Amino acid sequence: MAGNITTSTGKAFVVGTMSTEALTALFDLRWMLVLIVVLIVADFWFGVSESIKRNEHFRFSRAGRRTCNKAVDYVTYLIVGSVLGLAIFEPLGWANHVTTAAIGLGFGCIWEVDSIVGHVCALHGIKNTFSVKRLIIALIKRKNADIGEAVEEAMDNNKN
Repeated sequence: MAGNITTSTGKAFVVGTMSTEALTALFDLRWMLVLIVVLIVADFWFGVSESIKRNEHFRFSRAGRRTCNKAVDYVTYLIVGSVLGLAIFEPLGWANHVTTAAIGLGFGCIWEVDSIVGHVCALHGIKNTFSVKRLIIALIKRKNADIGEAVEEAMDNNKN
């Protein structure tokens, strides 16, 4: 019986300590979470506005589903960056979890801002010839054409 009490007390202590640390890390990332919400709402708003302007038929269920998928993706980028920071970079003294979370979220923001700019340009009749995605693919292709083609194909498949 004493062994069970000690084991359960130890588990409770570990869970309590880790949950407190997780809540502290989440509190540190609160403004990044707000940024995710703002970017996703802006992309949804401008995407729906662009569809209405073009008189295209759109379904709110599909738009909502894609918006929820984006939210999950960007929160995942944030969490993976933060956990990598907490597990690897902070113990090594290289960077804290907020910095690594910002780097992880930065990748998602690049794609989202690219999408928002495309919608805004389309709404105002401006032909948008610049894309961060195309720039990154071009840079990868300069280094290795095969990898660049694979990344481009993966991004094209991801759109559909």
